[in-house]
Amino acid sequence: MPFTLIVALSVLFFAVAFSLQNDQVVSIQFFGWRFEGSLVLILLTALCLGVVIAILASMPSRIRKSRQITHLTKRVTELERPYQEHSRRSYPD
Repeated sequence: MPFTLIVALSVLFFAVAFSLQNDQVVSIQFFGWRFEGSLVLILLTALCLGVVIAILASMPSRIRKSRQITHLTKRVTELERPYQEHSRRSYPD
């Protein structure tokens, strides 16, 4: 718990220091759109968009793995059933 708190406070400190040092107004042009804003807000927005895109890009793989885990769990249960039935018959309570 203390380690997590120290890491969280360190990240918060560096985020505040970063935002205080990068408060200049910048202009962004993208396909005819023009946007003016604080440099730190634009950088953090780009970071958040990158994280969202990465999560969305990894979703098909995660869904596929989840389905595979479900299938394999059912298969293990099916394969263990005869063993459990045999154990019950061999060693009654």
